[in-house]
Amino acid sequence: MKQMLVILIIIVFTGSVQLQELKTVKLLNPDKKRGLPLMEALDIRASAREWSAEKLSQQDLSDLLWAANGVNRPSEGKRTASSAMNAQDIDIYVFLEDGIYFYDAPKHILNQVVAGDYRELPGKTEAPVNLVLITDISKFRANSDSLKIGWSNIDAGIVSQNISLFCAATGLKTRPRASFPGADKIRELLELKDSQYILLNHPVGYLKK
Repeated sequence: MKQMLVILIIIVFTGSVQLQELKTVKLLNPDKKRGLPLMEALDIRASAREWSAEKLSQQDLSDLLWAANGVNRPSEGKRTASSAMNAQDIDIYVFLEDGIYFYDAPKHILNQVVAGDYRELPGKTEAPVNLVLITDISKFRANSDSLKIGWSNIDAGIVSQNISLFCAATGLKTRPRASFPGADKIRELLELKDSQYILLNHPVGYLKK
């Protein structure tokens, strides 16, 4: 009995330590005046194949996430990316060296959901950041699942374009990718529901010199 009690205490203690280790990162206020004009950004937008391994600055990461799908009309809770029925179905999970984070757009913070380096799961690159776009079709109020999935793909495309244009305008490099070698592992780690679908990922980093 004593041995079992000791084992139980160790398990509970270990679990509580792991929970305590998960971090919340307060992002910097986005700099909304930076970057190239839209037409110039469109002119140079291109998909990258190589990245520097250099970590993104705190400002670049903050601005990237806000541009992707941040709240630009706080009084209405609306986003930089439109969505069908304003469902706001696209969530961004940020794969960093020290863990996987959920981007809480209304609070503009990152909540760590898994500790550890899992950046290779969406596909191996040298990029220091990988943004994974996941939809939850249960956020749509009506219609069939097939129609909701169609809407969610359009919504993910809008967020993806925001990411691409921000990167072009600020000197960062990215490319949208639909392949996920580690999709099953991602689902397991994030404990995704049946209504959640992994759609796209964007490696993001600086130009490799």
